[in-house]
Amino acid sequence: MTTISLENNVVTTINTFIVESQHQQHALELLIEIARDLRRAEPGFLSANFHKSADGTRVVNYAQFTDQESARKVGAKVINDKDDQRLAELRDIVTPDSRVYELCAVLEG
Repeated sequence: MTTISLENNVVTTINTFIVESQHQQHALELLIEIARDLRRAEPGFLSANFHKSADGTRVVNYAQFTDQESARKVGAKVINDKDDQRLAELRDIVTPDSRVYELCAVLEG
């Protein structure tokens, strides 16, 4: 479960995937499948949340990890794994932008 809190010591990545609108839903489905498998394989992968833009041109993923190494391992697999057909298919339809972020403020209510 995702917890967004200044006291929660996690590593956060926000990943934006640029996609042609006709491929948005398929890209989202691939990303969710891939993330499910990666989360099972990497114990430091805590959570992943997915959003799609109303204009159909983006899928955004907010993910949390226990540490930098876990985030690095997952990122490296997504970039370098040549054997996973889903990753190859995803690479064909999206342009990714992945960054590590530090939480600075939480405003509620």
